[in-house]
Amino acid sequence: MASLFDFMSQYIFHVIYILAAIEVYLTASVYFMIRRQGTRLSDATENLIKGFHDAPDVDSSLKLNEKVESSLRFITNKIQVDPAAKEVIRANAGKLTERSADNRYFGIEISASIMSTLVQVFPLLGILGTILAIAGTTVGTEAIDPTKLTTAFVLAMNTTILGIGFSILFMVVESIMYPQIERIIIDSKNYKDVVTSVYLQ
Repeated sequence: MASLFDFMSQYIFHVIYILAAIEVYLTASVYFMIRRQGTRLSDATENLIKGFHDAPDVDSSLKLNEKVESSLRFITNKIQVDPAAKEVIRANAGKLTERSADNRYFGIEISASIMSTLVQVFPLLGILGTILAIAGTTVGTEAIDPTKLTTAFVLAMNTTILGIGFSILFMVVESIMYPQIERIIIDSKNYKDVVTSVYLQ
């Protein structure tokens, strides 16, 4: 038990920095997964509406999610007013099965969940560092060394500042990314629902 205590006391900063590096990696991964999934969905939905003369015009000023939403809205309305359009859309959808974009958002959900969990871990690590520092000054029966007490206080302050600082930083980043994560997941599910409805109706 003492060896575990010594190990944690010695390497608490390393643990915090390693988790911060993992959080940066996850954040970057989620960002690029969102971009790739958005591009896949945009391409897939544009391919679904091939052959329709009244399809929405290409507008480069639109964002990827706006293009996806526009195409999905067109497909949904087209199916409702023109039953024959289902055959065209079904044929287009059949060409997309080998590079389906409907199930690739699970990786985004998993990575985003881990990213969100790690944000909550940093303050706990700060508290852990404080506990280790306090416990380090009370271990043993000898009188408390002022130098040891000062070192423990510095450790407690540094781990608390690092834990809270990283938590605040990554919470801000997560709050910026979360709407994009939510949007791409909703678009992916809507795409899946539309393609499924084409085959079921």
